[in-house]
Amino acid sequence: MYQEAFTLIENSRKIVLVSHVAPDGDALGSALAFYLALQKKGKNVKIFNATKVLADKYDFLPGFDKITHTFPLNADLVIAFDCGSFDRLGITKGDFKTINIDHHKSNTHYADINIIDAAHASTSSVVFSVLQSFGIKISRDIASCIYTALAEDTNFFTTKNVTEQVFMLAATLTRMGADPAFVAAKLQHRDSLAKVRLNARFIDTIELKKDGKVAIGEVTESMFQQTGALRYDTTELVDILHNMSTVELGIFILTLPDGNFKLSLRSKTIDVSQIASKLGGGGHHHAAGLSVNKEKKEIILEKILDEVNV
Repeated sequence: MYQEAFTLIENSRKIVLVSHVAPDGDALGSALAFYLALQKKGKNVKIFNATKVLADKYDFLPGFDKITHTFPLNADLVIAFDCGSFDRLGITKGDFKTINIDHHKSNTHYADINIIDAAHASTSSVVFSVLQSFGIKISRDIASCIYTALAEDTNFFTTKNVTEQVFMLAATLTRMGADPAFVAAKLQHRDSLAKVRLNARFIDTIELKKDGKVAIGEVTESMFQQTGALRYDTTELVDILHNMSTVELGIFILTLPDGNFKLSLRSKTIDVSQIASKLGGGGHHHAAGLSVNKEKKEIILEKILDEVNV
């Protein structure tokens, strides 16, 4: 697959790199690393994300200011990163070939070439492997993007998929120029007052179910208006639920502008990827998500609770 991808990239005239809507650090870091690598090769490459306002905590990443929110015309190759299904890219199918690079086992293999490896702790780890196979020298900027993605997607090396190989990759990226202290400061120590106020309102919504084993919390549209917080300020709220001592499963409910909902699931032991997949979503063993129609919110919550045996 690596050779097929390399050949397709070499033969393409205009390449667009795409990550999923509401991108996290793994999605952006992976795409930006690939963007910088293809630039080094002299390729005509653009980087796109459908989300108009990206989280500003990623603004230190090299190439961040090159991300466009208007899909480029006349692309003959689209490469997707960290995205389990085509519909989450926020684009329409066109007259272009596709490559899909990811590490989610729930990936739907929607591209012409699918490089999916769930053994990797992050998509950026897969990207590192791909770039090395292409013989591309990893610059300081590329290493910084990959390290940022790896660190955030493993919750700074605390998730259950962190292995010796993950630490070896982190060490390699550090030798190549990534600065762990700088990355941690940029990602973890820049909260706005609006975000802190949103956290307080969110905490007031928390309910415990199943004898304290399940915690549910919600952010509504009115909370954004009251606090001035932005949608990307909610990305860590599910961890507040998950971190409670008695809780095995945290369910974070986010109201979307159209009135529908996004549910994020985090667990200590439960395989939430199976639960999410049954309901049209996907993800990892301990972290998954799904979209829910506004009329079905309570029904879906009941189905999730029925699936949980704690």
